[in-house]
Amino acid sequence: MSATKPKSTPTILTLTLNEEQGERKTGALVAQRGDLGKVFQFTYTGPLDLVEGIRHALDALNALEADPPALPDPPKPASSASPEPKTPPPPAEPTIDVPLRKGTKAVKISHLKLVGGEIDAAAYRQVVLIAGKLIDGKLWDGESPIRIDDVYALVRKLKPLTERELSLFTLEDFVQVGDELGQSEEISLS
Repeated sequence: MSATKPKSTPTILTLTLNEEQGERKTGALVAQRGDLGKVFQFTYTGPLDLVEGIRHALDALNALEADPPALPDPPKPASSASPEPKTPPPPAEPTIDVPLRKGTKAVKISHLKLVGGEIDAAAYRQVVLIAGKLIDGKLWDGESPIRIDDVYALVRKLKPLTERELSLFTLEDFVQVGDELGQSEEISLS
């Protein structure tokens, strides 16, 4: 078996000499090994001063390698925490924006059913307005399914009533409450 030598990191020296007139000239020396480096600025008069500057730079680089500065670790990416793939959320049920006295409320389309046979666009627009009036009158929360038998008869019934007068009625006085199977359920509107 042959023993292999560990590879050593090369030392890179970058010497910059400024062209100045006169007896004393300036220069800069960068000594680098791996991730550590040191920069020196010096003045020189001849080649022997350059050799002395290189020797000082190498001595300072060796001292720096013996006691390197403590650098903080770079921040780790936050997205690599979960190794298992995420399943996409199920598609949300489509909603319709019901205009209210103050703003709008998104109500699931399946919560507004027409069971009287009206299928025209005007009937659906009326259903949205009826839903807004029922929510504003605090009869319905928009979270439970309701069914409307006759849209136009309900519009005539609700038209003269104010929100205050609606509080004298229950939701069941105007619409059928319950799931799509026709089973009624009690709703607490507190």
